Amino acid sequence: MKELVDTIFRLSMDEISAYEFPRDELFGLRIIENDVKYEFLIRLSSTDENLLCFGSSGGVNHKTRRLPNFSRHSWQNNFDSSVIYYNDPTHYLDEEIKAGWYLGTKDTWYLSIIVEVIRKIMENANIKAENTLFYGTSVGGTVSVQLATLIKDSTALAGNFQSFINHFGGSYNLISEYCFKGMSEEEMLEKYDYRFNVLKLFEREKYIPPIIYFVNSYSKKDLIKQCLPFMEGLYNLPYFNNDIEIILYGDKKGHAARVGLEEALPLIKLVFERKIYKYYDTGYLQSKKIKELEEGNSNSKKIKKNIKNSSKNLKKLIKKVKRKLL
Repeated sequence: MKELVDTIFRLSMDEISAYEFPRDELFGLRIIENDVKYEFLIRLSSTDENLLCFGSSGGVNHKTRRLPNFSRHSWQNNFDSSVIYYNDPTHYLDEEIKAGWYLGTKDTWYLSIIVEVIRKIMENANIKAENTLFYGTSVGGTVSVQLATLIKDSTALAGNFQSFINHFGGSYNLISEYCFKGMSEEEMLEKYDYRFNVLKLFEREKYIPPIIYFVNSYSKKDLIKQCLPFMEGLYNLPYFNNDIEIILYGDKKGHAARVGLEEALPLIKLVFERKIYKYYDTGYLQSKKIKELEEGNSNSKKIKKNIKNSSKNLKKLIKKVKRKLL
């Protein structure tokens, strides 16, 4: 982290909310909680009300990439908003782990600690959840959806993410060995289903966040194994509080397609400008919309009645004119 920033704050969880962090400059934050190291890159804006959060990507090769891993950290200069990058401590458990999904261990779900740190930073900077966007693709997309579920009223913009981590293979096969030692896969998935299955987290929280989900139709493992079962699973959930927009695109690059800044930048800006998505209190607006709809239906009935009466009067008038002419 020293290669990226000059200033690194080492704080306890209790110190974050009231700490006087600098504004408009990138700094590091390191929290030690139960002997686990949580690391962040942060820039808090003095002028912009929005917050953009980036998670770690998968496919981390420990031989070529040093930890902590802050995917897309070079993007931060393209945004006026506050930014937070959060490293995945799961990678510290063993060098074999290339994708950790912030799963942590039997004792601690690392993502739950990340959530608390982000909440405290938001409180510190007076940032509202409705102005917070979690962005990521693949592994970063999965945790973006999970974070938006845990931080209510925030939004996830996620590409080719794993709704079902256990369907991913590869890196997932190492998880039970290094993260949940002594547990069978069946025990692990039963006890910690909400960590591995986004739909199970929705069920646990009784909440579905606003999601913009872009998926490559040319990638079978993303469309067939992740997106379609995700859509089918949503059908059975009763608490559909927010919209989920699914954007299908076709790119022969497969799973790794459309992960660059040139594709992400306009989407992120459109979300913040609320041109392709609206944040709102759905319960309030739904009742308001229903009322407006009822009023609209009532007005519509009146208009139809008036048109019908006008039509009758017009017919009578035409008959009178015809009689006079004849």
